Amino acid sequence: MSWKEKLDGFWKGFAIGTFFPVFVFFCYWLFMYSYMAFPMRFIKYLIFGDVLSATIKMCALGNLLIFYFFLNAKLNSATKGIIASVFVYLALIIYVMFAIEK
Repeated sequence: MSWKEKLDGFWKGFAIGTFFPVFVFFCYWLFMYSYMAFPMRFIKYLIFGDVLSATIKMCALGNLLIFYFFLNAKLNSATKGIIASVFVYLALIIYVMFAIEK
């Protein structure tokens, strides 16, 4: 079984698409705001600055790289999972924009 067959699955793509923006968010904190305590102080800083939704959008854009890689590798089921995770992040962004940031 090749690596493509092992990686091609809806739930595997969904998991990768869900956790990669979290990894990007952590890297963003690590390289830009590492002097702040993670996660509570950093998230409060983003909420009070009304930039939490913009930060989540930026981190979710990282899925575009994975989507492009999986699409070129012909991993169609995993690509569908990444698209589904983007819709989950879309719902999160809408919630943050209208419920948390006013």
